[in-house]
This record gives sequence, C-alpha cells and structure tokens, in this order.
Amino acid sequence: MRLAVFADIHGNLEALQAVMLDWKEQRIDRYICLGDVVGYGANPNECVEFVRSLPNNITLLGNHDAAATWGETPYGMSQGAQRAIFWTMEKLTTENSEFLKSLQPVREMGEMVFCHANPYNPKAWRYVNGKKYAARSFAGTAKRLIFVGHTHKPLIVTRKNIFNIVFEYPGEPYVYAVGGLNRYIYNCGSVGQPRNGKPHACYLIYDTREQLLSFQRVEYDTQKAAAKIIEAGLPAHLARRLIAGI
Repeated sequence: MRLAVFADIHGNLEALQAVMLDWKEQRIDRYICLGDVVGYGANPNECVEFVRSLPNNITLLGNHDAAATWGETPYGMSQGAQRAIFWTMEKLTTENSEFLKSLQPVREMGEMVFCHANPYNPKAWRYVNGKKYAARSFAGTAKRLIFVGHTHKPLIVTRKNIFNIVFEYPGEPYVYAVGGLNRYIYNCGSVGQPRNGKPHACYLIYDTREQLLSFQRVEYDTQKAAAKIIEAGLPAHLARRLIAGI
C-alpha cells in the first residue's frame, strides 16, 4: 500500500492542487492528512472540501484547525496567526467548521501512528524538533513508525540522530529505506507553508510493501497564493514567507 502523508496545508489551495497533480503520478492508495488544513492562507473552505473529498483518506486535527473552531484558544498564537484564525472563523462554512470539530488528534494503523504534533501529548502541540521531544515521542507509543507534521520542516529522527531533509530540486525525491526493527519519527514537511528555505510544497510517500519512504517536493504558483493573502487583507508577511519558504 502506498500512503501519501501530508500536513500543514494552511489554506493554500495552489499548493494543494499542485500536490494533487503529483499524486496522480504516484499511484497513491491512501491519503493521510496530519492536520492544519486551515490557518494563514486565503482558501480555507476550498482546502477543507478538497481534503474531505479524497478517497480512502484519514484527516487528523491540527492546532490551527482546533483554534479555528474554538477547540483551542487562538490567543496564544503569534499576532499574524491570530489574525488569520479570526479571519478563517468568519469564512468557514458551518459544514466545514463541523468537519474540523470532528477531527481526532491521533490515529494508529498497524506499526504506524499518525499525529499532527507528537504522540505522547498530542493536544499540547509540542514540536518534535530536538532530542527531548523526540525521546518523549518514542516513549509515548509502542509503534515503530511515528509520523508527524507541525514544524513545517521535513525530518527523519532515529533513536540516535536527527536528520533535516534538504534536497535541491522538485521531482527528485529523497528516498529512505524503512525496513528492520529500528524505530523512526518522520516529519512530512508542509504542503502550504514550507519553512526549510525551499518554497516548494512538501509531503512524503510511504510504500508499506517495499518499506521505502520518499520525500516529495512540488513546485506551485507561490505568487498567486501570496497575492490572495494580500487581497484578503491578511498580514503581508504571511504572503512573503511563501515566496521565501521560511
């Protein structure tokens, strides 16, 4: 089975549509969204409806999804994130808001566990970006493979090392063998707001039969997505960061 694991769309329809076109080339069997469908970007309803329409999909709760439906308070977020969340609240349809409210923070499947932030305390929204929180994540589940998002940076964590995934060109995946008894944490990066210095949308594919995992990067129209943010009256830095990938 080939799983497309993706996260942090953040209302960026252009990035999501580009990733969809890439999925058509990848023979995907199942889709797993690790949350944050909304927040920051100018197309929250379209992105929610797109994710809802995917066949054989699992969608999990992210902190922006929770904040946009008052499942979490938005007041602890940055000023720009708060403004985007309140704007998103006004735009979401009742049906899409109810969908976000229905999402759960964690899902297990075989030897895998999926969550937005971490598996040990998923609604505390701690980033897995260092040894302390990586160790807590390994201790918080018996599953061998842990899939997370939230940091917007593709990452592989083993019990001994943390590897930032940097690869230069879209269309040339970073491939990693997953076999054996070792335990791993994989961060799939971000579709809609990458923060690793590359503006291209990022997600990963895990082939459960071949035991191979590949990080994919996809070009999209960043200028169009950024212009929509400005037109919506959202903070300008949210547009600028799409261009820079930061």
